[in-house]
Amino acid sequence: MGALEPEDPRSVGAYQILERLGSGGMGRVFLGRSPGGRQVAVKVVHAELVREQEFRSRFRREVQAARLVSGAFTAPVIDADPDATQPWLVTSYIAGPSLQQAVDGGGPLPPATVLVLAAGLAEALLSIHNAGLVHRDLKPSNVLLAEDGPRVIDFGIARTLEAGSLTRTGLLVGSPGFMAPEQVDDGEITAATDVFALGAVLAYAATGSNPFGRGTPPALLYRVVHAEPDIQAVTDPGVRALVADCLAKAPGARPTPREILSWVGMGTGGAPMAPTASPGRLPTTHRARPSAARGHEPGAPTALAATVSRETPAHPDTQLDTPRPQTPDKAPRTGHTRRTLLMSGLATVAAAGAATGLLLTRSSDSAPRPVGAWPLDESSGSLAADTTGKHNGTATGVRWRAGNGGAAVFDGVISRIATRTQVLRTGPGHSFTVAAWVWLPAVPGHFCTAVSQYATRYSSFYLQYSGDDNRWAFSIPGVRALSHAIPTTKTWTHLAGVCDATSSQIRLYVNGIQQGAPHHTPLITSTGPLFIGCGTSNGQPADFFPGAIKNVQAFDRVLSPAQIKALP
Repeated sequence: MGALEPEDPRSVGAYQILERLGSGGMGRVFLGRSPGGRQVAVKVVHAELVREQEFRSRFRREVQAARLVSGAFTAPVIDADPDATQPWLVTSYIAGPSLQQAVDGGGPLPPATVLVLAAGLAEALLSIHNAGLVHRDLKPSNVLLAEDGPRVIDFGIARTLEAGSLTRTGLLVGSPGFMAPEQVDDGEITAATDVFALGAVLAYAATGSNPFGRGTPPALLYRVVHAEPDIQAVTDPGVRALVADCLAKAPGARPTPREILSWVGMGTGGAPMAPTASPGRLPTTHRARPSAARGHEPGAPTALAATVSRETPAHPDTQLDTPRPQTPDKAPRTGHTRRTLLMSGLATVAAAGAATGLLLTRSSDSAPRPVGAWPLDESSGSLAADTTGKHNGTATGVRWRAGNGGAAVFDGVISRIATRTQVLRTGPGHSFTVAAWVWLPAVPGHFCTAVSQYATRYSSFYLQYSGDDNRWAFSIPGVRALSHAIPTTKTWTHLAGVCDATSSQIRLYVNGIQQGAPHHTPLITSTGPLFIGCGTSNGQPADFFPGAIKNVQAFDRVLSPAQIKALP
């Protein structure tokens, strides 16, 4: 980040400009603040681009298309004004270094981590392609490593620069070394174009080098079209086979993102983005100054770092070199054989992971006794009984639903259940787990909390729906662990939040599958009651839940994934 320069705007639309983040071929990028206090990334288009014929209309079409992109692994568009004197675009401000920064600062990623990365990026491409877009510029500097998985940024924007020459500085429709042959040869651009770039990105993550070497842009473009990629340094057979398939010259020979996600899901035990303390976890921090690409919401950890700005090329493409001739003794591409190897290699990884998980969880599948458990199966009255007998709750404005074990129905306005005293110890050094089954008739337009515990002005934790993110969340003030997908309405969903004081990490589980797992700041000590159906803000009940809740449980320790899956 850098201080604002005299010519930089102090506000763009309704957004206050705080700092300069970087500058690229399209425009300048700033850290901004929304009217509601959220930190956002604000991109202001260069004035000279606006003067180009048809630029504004193309930019408008791309903004409209980009708004359609959703998913846990992209940075969505929040706002834009294509008709401003200098068009601008506002996107989510994501905490985390770019893949380029992580690899440059910490070296190549281990194979298991590359597979985790592949799963997240394949899912991001699915979201982009389902919106009718082709990214065209997937590269390490456009991949941010957030706590809950990789995020693809700048999707679709390269299309607004399409009229520029391929060799015009900053206006490449793609980046040499990460462009598909059809981009270089002016062929048809399809979803397979992004898959080729994905292969180059994964090769870079696994080796620290571009698979088409170093050199001038013309040299790299020549190799992309005429030479085989050099992936011998990718030592893991499964990763190497995946990369080779993605880098097939013919678009039809490349796997689809859905096929990649299916294959890699096998290799990561079926939960590719669960960021556990394993070799497969993405490197979301390193020792350097904060990333110039994206940031965090107020109060979030600030130890996420980078060594260069997002606009720096992901490989030294300015060194002089000559086109590398095609190596004659390389074996011809054999897609079926390579895909067979990929499947067998990932299956081996999956089997090894399953065996390890079995050893770790076989003796501890059953959960310990909770310190509080509220089935919420009453038929009438204001008593919400705690089966431990210690923390009965008082229901206000709650209706009781009979059948299927019963449930408490909350109106989203005043309904809540409160215990008389504190249930969980939530201060520094205290671990805990809280879980509940929740049901929403529709996606709310605001925050709503299923379970929380009072702590002076704010709750010490919130098991909730985050209106800012359109995701389930387990939150403490300043930090949120988010679900990968938006909530499914009119169906029961099991949520579990884990606060692990030993690792300084909070974790969210949705239907037994781990989701986001960011590291947290010191916890707020709770001295007040546990609430079901609302949180607290400024000392008052807030964020009321507009749906049904049942089987709320609280534990004074960390529950394992197997124990969470076994909860009723």
